[in-house]
Amino acid sequence: MKKSIRYLRAKTWIVVTMFNLLVVGIFGFVMRLKFLFPIPWLDQKNIMHAHSHFAFSAWVSQAMMIFLIMAVTGVKANQVLSRKYQYILSANWTVAIGMLISFSITGYSMLSIVLSFLSILVSYLFCFHLSNDLKSAQLPVAIVLLTRAALIFNVASSFGTYFLAYLKASHQLDPLKQLGSVYFYLHFQYNGWFFFGCLALLIHWLHKQTGNMLISRRFALFYVLTVVPTYFLSVLWWKNFPTWLYIILVLTVGLQLVLWTKLAYRTVQLIRNKVSLTLIQDTYKIWLCVLFAMFLKLILQGLSVIPALSQHAYGFRPIVIAYLHLVLLVVISLFLIGYAFQLGLLKIEKGFHYGTYGLLFGIFLNEFVLMLQGLGGFIPYSIAGTHTVLAIAAAMIIVSLYKISQAQLRE
Repeated sequence: MKKSIRYLRAKTWIVVTMFNLLVVGIFGFVMRLKFLFPIPWLDQKNIMHAHSHFAFSAWVSQAMMIFLIMAVTGVKANQVLSRKYQYILSANWTVAIGMLISFSITGYSMLSIVLSFLSILVSYLFCFHLSNDLKSAQLPVAIVLLTRAALIFNVASSFGTYFLAYLKASHQLDPLKQLGSVYFYLHFQYNGWFFFGCLALLIHWLHKQTGNMLISRRFALFYVLTVVPTYFLSVLWWKNFPTWLYIILVLTVGLQLVLWTKLAYRTVQLIRNKVSLTLIQDTYKIWLCVLFAMFLKLILQGLSVIPALSQHAYGFRPIVIAYLHLVLLVVISLFLIGYAFQLGLLKIEKGFHYGTYGLLFGIFLNEFVLMLQGLGGFIPYSIAGTHTVLAIAAAMIIVSLYKISQAQLRE
């Protein structure tokens, strides 16, 4: 008899989510092929929207939901999630599949918009239930604060999509307002929901491993408070940008760099002193890459406080794409994959390391070439063959993800 949705284990959900990531990679590869070969029956913009919506909902958000449920409720890898979370995860996955198909075929049609709205409603439902469960969870205050902040930022990000819908419905075609609303959504997803969810998971795992709390409640609160001001990095091109707000923004960017440096140092020290023997080698290598990428992200963020650079960067598509991939693919996705390894949610077999190495190399090749394309916006030069290399990098990522995902199906 087939297993009911009520009896799926946490491990099973993560395996499904890894296959979702493989689908994201395949769609990315198809977009790269479109730059090399004429594929008239595929609309590039439709594929791009399908790729991004599925990556956000079926990969990152789905994985974050599973891991946070486990952390808050204490469910282990081989244990079954509660019925309410089974239904939420199933609804999120079903709607994500619908968006993948709808955006691929029809683009931003009414069906796609309805499915996107349903995806937001599912995220609200998840945030409501997890927030309630946090009240009875026996977790340190700082971890609770970070988790609540992630949930709040997840909800807050949706207001960017509502404002964009309002602009289109009222026929306000101001591209700057539309861009500001899109960046609002992306900022609170990337720097709010994704980042603080991952941070809560990391600190929770370290606390379970060592009994030590990496940060205090005050540290967590200060970090959370930096999120709202840094949104204005995305809109420094506003006319008559207030001087007082610019000063707050510069101070906040500096504070974030200080907080992350302090946090990274504490994390490395704690891992070396107390966790090194239990840290899987694949996880260690992956998280080192995450650490480096996060510093690079903060350096780029610091440079963007220069108004002339910010205006050029946020208006030049290759730079935006490179930055978004740096955060989503390197910082967030690699952390989540390493976290799944460490919790035993993904099996590691003989020869498995080649899949990990291939994934890391493909991702960093992808980022390096995207960076070269972005620099082309500042320096008048052009490098031939970048689209071919990006297609090769995408293919490497797909093969590596396939190897990792396929290993999970063998008993």
